[in-house]
Amino acid sequence: MPNAGLSILTITLAYTIYYFAWNSPSLRKWFDKKYGEAPAKIKWIYFVRWNGVAFFGVLSLAICLFQGIDLQSVGLGFKNWKPTLGWTIGLSAVVTVMNYFAARSPDNLVMYPMIRTRPPWPNSLLVGSAFTWAMYLLAYEFAFRGFLFFTCRAVMDLPLAIAVNISLYVLVHIAKGWKEAVGAVPLGIVLCLLTEQTGTIWIAFLVHVAMAWGNEWWSYYWTSRNIT
Repeated sequence: MPNAGLSILTITLAYTIYYFAWNSPSLRKWFDKKYGEAPAKIKWIYFVRWNGVAFFGVLSLAICLFQGIDLQSVGLGFKNWKPTLGWTIGLSAVVTVMNYFAARSPDNLVMYPMIRTRPPWPNSLLVGSAFTWAMYLLAYEFAFRGFLFFTCRAVMDLPLAIAVNISLYVLVHIAKGWKEAVGAVPLGIVLCLLTEQTGTIWIAFLVHVAMAWGNEWWSYYWTSRNIT
């Protein structure tokens, strides 16, 4: 099977398994019973994120290694740091400001922060959530902007490789509502173009982390204000 076909199949199966694990009532009930409802809220989100690390990141990495794919060729190289740093700082600043206003909307606060524990959070929770977000997004961006994008790019022209990437990227956002699904289109295009320019996943990863952290922290801030 061509590497592009294998990567498309891998991402499709990985998200399918991840989605049904995340939305399993019986598994969630087991968590509540084992840990108690309040601690389970935290452990469940950590579990979901580590599942993402396994199904997106570890699986994609294992296939690359099994196939003998050079990891630098799928975005894990360390090069082009000047444009990477510039774009990362600029885009992170933009998404941070956007999150400040977007995070306060009722639609956003229904879903975020994902850990549904009332403020104030202990420092261990703030750090733990930030760390698991970063690990999940490293795996996620390696799967999408690394393994999937570069294996498609090897056999497709740029517009088609982006189209395949965005198609799957949008589909995995549908579960979070139409706004996130639609928003995934321009974001995905920009991240693919920057990945193409730099040959690495680092802009996509770091900007995605800035977006996730900013949304969580601003959502936490607005939630704290609403209950005081």
